[in-house]
Amino acid sequence: MFTRLLQTAFTLCLLLSSFVINAHTNKTNQAELQLLKENQYQLIVSIDILHVIKKQLNFSGDESKLIKHLKGLSLIETKQLLSKITQVINEQSAFIIDDEKPKDNELSLVASFSGLTVAELRKRLNPNFSSSQIKLFSQGELPITTNKLALKFPPLIGNVYLTVTTPKMYWVLTGGQSHYFSTHENKTQVRELSSMVIKSFNVAEYIYQGFVHILPQGLDHILFVLALFLLATKTSTLLWQVSAFTLAHTITLALGIFGVINLSSSIVEPLIALSIAFVAIENIFQQKLTRWRLPIIFAFGLLHGLGFASVLAEVGLPESEYISSLLSFNVGVELGQLTVIALAILATRWCAKKPWYRLYVVIPASAIISGIALYWFYERII
Repeated sequence: MFTRLLQTAFTLCLLLSSFVINAHTNKTNQAELQLLKENQYQLIVSIDILHVIKKQLNFSGDESKLIKHLKGLSLIETKQLLSKITQVINEQSAFIIDDEKPKDNELSLVASFSGLTVAELRKRLNPNFSSSQIKLFSQGELPITTNKLALKFPPLIGNVYLTVTTPKMYWVLTGGQSHYFSTHENKTQVRELSSMVIKSFNVAEYIYQGFVHILPQGLDHILFVLALFLLATKTSTLLWQVSAFTLAHTITLALGIFGVINLSSSIVEPLIALSIAFVAIENIFQQKLTRWRLPIIFAFGLLHGLGFASVLAEVGLPESEYISSLLSFNVGVELGQLTVIALAILATRWCAKKPWYRLYVVIPASAIISGIALYWFYERII
């Protein structure tokens, strides 16, 4: 009887402990390891950046106070903070290699991550952004002789759910390492995962980054495109202007990223604001496009391209996919601009042909845009 009671009590303890663990865990931190052909791998880890920063700083306030604190940091202070966090994550993340060797002789391979940038953090500080998740990326080559692997993540991240190639999930406790898994299992499916998976992911990611830099984050670029739209009475005229703008900013975006042109943002940003004000003010005093409009737009496009380059530099470009990522970002920018134009056409479709359209739409809207731009110019030079 006593033995049965002990067995019952032990079973209840196990059930209760299981319940407690499940009740207090979540899938905040996800990791996916893809074992590719020729011993290549890609590791993607999604972390709650606000939780990580709070732990790194030993911050005692709630999330709203932490966000306020982070918004108050200068660019240099923010970069230093993220650099420190990246260093900790890189130093304490590793592949543990088990080739049937004793524990004392275990080998490890450091997993070096990228993706933690100022631009990504600032997006998460925006109250309209729904998630504080940031994806970190690591890719490289595993030793050819490796038969079994385990992954270890830093305590700073917390618990991690790890999925390896096929849907097998491993629970990695804070500061611990995962179970060992074979690098040769499901070899047929592994070989089907090629570098095209990584390329497709990068292309989609950078198209998205380019698009969101226009909508909803790029208010200055939105206002410039709207200023072009307001004075264009024909779709063909608008397309010529947008094409000139696109060609110009594509040139300086590439030159800026490759380091051929390197102007300080303290110069570029005020000039971008002035370019918006110039086009908007011209809309007020000119009823028709002048022959100088297109060259001026091209010149202003060169300025905006340098602005795009600074954003893309903060996001970062993977060395192995430099050109495709650059082009993908530019495609995203163009899609964002075309979306702005399409929305503007839909919004003014009912009144664009009215005789009062210029007096009650073009002039007031241009005045508002120029006022905002001139305020930005003043704000950016002080």
